[in-house]
Amino acid sequence: MNHNKLKLIIVVAAMFALAASSFAALPEVRVSTQNNAEITSKAATFGQATANNCQNHLIYTHKYVPMTFTLTDPANTANNISVTGYKDSIRGRGNSTWAGDKKPYRVKFNEHKSMFGSKKHKSWALLANWYDQTFALNAVGFEMGKRVGLAGTPNQFLVDFYLNGAYKGIYQITDIVQVNKGRLEIDTVTGWLAEFDYHCPSDPDEVDFATEYPKEPKASQGGLDSRLHTFIKSPEKLPNVSGYDFVKNDIKNLTKKMFDTTQKLNGKKFPENGYRDLVDLESVAKYLMLEQFLDNFDFNNKSGGGVPGFPASNFFHKENKDGKIKAGPIWDLDLIAGVEYNSFPKHFTTYKTPLMPRHAFYKKFFDDPVFKAKIKKNWIKYKRDFQAMPNFIDSIAAVVQGSVVKNFELQLGSNKTCNDNNTNTCTRGDGGFSRMPPLVLGNLQAYNNEVAKLKTWWGSRITFFEQELAGFDTSLDIPEPSSPTPIAPSAVQQKHQAGLKVIMNGLTLTAKNEAEVVIVSLNGNIIRKQSFTSGNHSVRLGDLPRGMYLARVELDGVKKMVRVAVR
Repeated sequence: MNHNKLKLIIVVAAMFALAASSFAALPEVRVSTQNNAEITSKAATFGQATANNCQNHLIYTHKYVPMTFTLTDPANTANNISVTGYKDSIRGRGNSTWAGDKKPYRVKFNEHKSMFGSKKHKSWALLANWYDQTFALNAVGFEMGKRVGLAGTPNQFLVDFYLNGAYKGIYQITDIVQVNKGRLEIDTVTGWLAEFDYHCPSDPDEVDFATEYPKEPKASQGGLDSRLHTFIKSPEKLPNVSGYDFVKNDIKNLTKKMFDTTQKLNGKKFPENGYRDLVDLESVAKYLMLEQFLDNFDFNNKSGGGVPGFPASNFFHKENKDGKIKAGPIWDLDLIAGVEYNSFPKHFTTYKTPLMPRHAFYKKFFDDPVFKAKIKKNWIKYKRDFQAMPNFIDSIAAVVQGSVVKNFELQLGSNKTCNDNNTNTCTRGDGGFSRMPPLVLGNLQAYNNEVAKLKTWWGSRITFFEQELAGFDTSLDIPEPSSPTPIAPSAVQQKHQAGLKVIMNGLTLTAKNEAEVVIVSLNGNIIRKQSFTSGNHSVRLGDLPRGMYLARVELDGVKKMVRVAVR
């Protein structure tokens, strides 16, 4: 047999293998609790606002139970995990999501474990995405968090999850928001991580407080005002409560500078009163740009009834004693993309939610023309990344295609028909928040339609968001003192700064100006397309079926073609 004919046979075989694996199986996670023990959580009694301006609404206390854990990845056996002996544990997690039929969990290993090649940690989240029928909302939000450079943005991996032998659906393994190497890396002594969240503590060991400002009046619903109910997530387990005073003081000083009209500098009020010396506006601009673009129900809290948008799952941190307060990490994104209170939990009902946040704390930043300049400049810088996300969404949809029907059949239960109003959709199950059940999709076509709705919403949101930013003046920006203007690299440095490298299940690239990567199957089909601005970037392909792929790369005007193997 001649070599050309052999080469043709090999290429055709690879094409058939790729087509056969287009519905490749997701990795499987199987958890068995000791003696098949049920994973239960205790609900708190509903109550109105407390002294710390929080609300006892859908709060759960979760208890760990011993487990065994097995991860099997048919695409890469190096990712496989097997722990036995019931030294590891699992518990429920979440508040309103725990009230749904499809429960989220948190696993805790006795020894550090890596998920799919990421940094080793003991604790991981298993998100149910009960409200998200595309399985792409957290994934696309985290992807954008990484692209804009929000510290501590979680990694995420989609799996089929089995508990005590029973299939529970498509789940998402993610990092948790935590101070740790490979997660949020800050000084563990002088730095801190805090969360603004209206829920009251569910654990007596949690440390919480309320800021003095802002002082908008109480809402008609729930009795909450605009003070920020705050959890201190790090440092952890200090011997005396007074040890957390430095965290409280940092946050209270910032809010006081922003809202107390007596806080002046050289006779000048906000925003020229020195508040910018306390907070990293660049990170806040990225954080608010992303949260408001995504139209996150929980961040912007659209709970109606006059509630002033009190936050949930909003994280801020400080790297060390001498640093500024920064925004992030981003978290809790299953209710993004046009969810409204009067249609909860239906997505894509509007793409016209205003850029302006609802809570007084976040609104105040928009009274600063420097902040408005920064958010506009970041939009210009990362707009191409936003525009690239529909291709990323397609890649997520491709990964779960083989499991979506099985997932929704589980949700349908004994009633396998799901064709309300001839839409191949219906509502089933207990929805958690206000007991409103999420949409259920009746077949694969209905799933693909839902993905198409997300992409349509995303494109419309880009157009609307740009209109919202039209009047912001970028010339009013003031560079952060902690970020000196970079020196232009020499010609030799430029040569070494621009580069492309193929790695296991992906590639890395360094762009001086911009880059574009197009991943193509051997039969010529475009699988995904990503655009990048200047800097270091990685393109991960481990979620694709095993096989050989072509990467067409345009790096700073130079076109290259490389082969990438996915094992």
